[in-house]
Amino acid sequence: MSTASPDSRRVTAFAEWIDQNPDDVADKVFRACVTAVPSFVTNGREIESAFRATCSSFLPAVSKAVATGEFSHGAPLPPAAEHLTRRLPAAGIKLVDLVLTYDVAGNELLDAFGKELRDGSCWSGGGDRADTLSVVMGRLFRFRQAALSQAMAVYRQEQKQLQRREIPDMREAVRQALTGELGDAEAERRLGYRMNTRHVGFVVWGAGATEATLRGVAARLCSELRARQDLMVLPHGHALHGWLSVPESAPGVDVLRARLSVPDGIRISLGMPHYGSNGFRITHREALETHSLTDRSMPQSARSDAPADASRIVSFRDVAALVFASRDVELARHFVRSQLAGLVEPRHSVLRETLRVWFEELGSPTRAARRLNVHVNTLVKRLNRASDIVARPLHAGDFAFRYAFELSRIHHMNGVSEPCETLTAQRTAGEDEPRTGPGR
Repeated sequence: MSTASPDSRRVTAFAEWIDQNPDDVADKVFRACVTAVPSFVTNGREIESAFRATCSSFLPAVSKAVATGEFSHGAPLPPAAEHLTRRLPAAGIKLVDLVLTYDVAGNELLDAFGKELRDGSCWSGGGDRADTLSVVMGRLFRFRQAALSQAMAVYRQEQKQLQRREIPDMREAVRQALTGELGDAEAERRLGYRMNTRHVGFVVWGAGATEATLRGVAARLCSELRARQDLMVLPHGHALHGWLSVPESAPGVDVLRARLSVPDGIRISLGMPHYGSNGFRITHREALETHSLTDRSMPQSARSDAPADASRIVSFRDVAALVFASRDVELARHFVRSQLAGLVEPRHSVLRETLRVWFEELGSPTRAARRLNVHVNTLVKRLNRASDIVARPLHAGDFAFRYAFELSRIHHMNGVSEPCETLTAQRTAGEDEPRTGPGR
């Protein structure tokens, strides 16, 4: 009869599986990673060999960390992994690719071990296999996050040195690209970023946030939006500005909010997608305006137990109406109240969400109900209830009502019943107009 504790018995199987089959496990991880990130095998034999060695070098540390549950967030990378990571910036391999390989490697280890558990080839004794997999998954995840944090720090350190050697005037080049002083060809040469593409500008910020944290969030944003290229301006005042070259098929903001986990205290503002050098400038201005308005009029939600909510990732589309109305916020506030009446009250949040989706679906109850996962009759009842509150019929083409609704949305998500109230107070106190430019 085993005298090992339940947790010890669970994780021993994982450690033994790695220790008995290191070459096979490393090969599985290598193949999974290069399938997801081909750049590790398309940048020459030296990078490919170094990456394969890195896959093997991590296994002893993974085995020990999962077996003991002990690992340090400041522990250095295995020498082979650090050697490879320092070579990546010069090889043109992006930080987002590095982040993705750590995610893929962790998932592959878990999937391969789970298959071995199901087959029974690495399991002896009693116990719940699902419980075993759960314990391994938790420890493996924590190890992966600690190792990834170190790898990102090494990558950024090397990237900084490379930028100092090759692009000493990055901020100046960005400024000139934004003002139109550089032609497309010269801007691309100096920035290492294509101008003739579909751009999304962004700002990642947080009071007291470190550069490492901001760049880590930006890298995950880049991955979620399936960006082909990225350009980031060094942080200034705890804010990181940048651009992503994104495909037409990139996820929308609603999907991004559901998928992207944003650390407490960090927020993201996004411009709309635009094309070409003019789009490069416009989406950046939109991201900066969104950043400015979000900071002033949308206090971040206290929630920390869920994926990014609407106050953590904000698009220019969310605040466009407020941007254009912010020149006379008192009139805007009264206009909203005259159009929406009691609908602005926090207790009607479900009705407002229903209206939001209904508007976006151009007044189609069927499509709106499908998106909200409710019966059409339920949606119609909600619309009728909203109509009763505002004391008039609702029409998707009613411009005045739709505009007032958009003005109010930015405050509703934080439970503020008087739209534009916060912004009005801050404007009265003499706060400056939103500024633009990479050095904000």
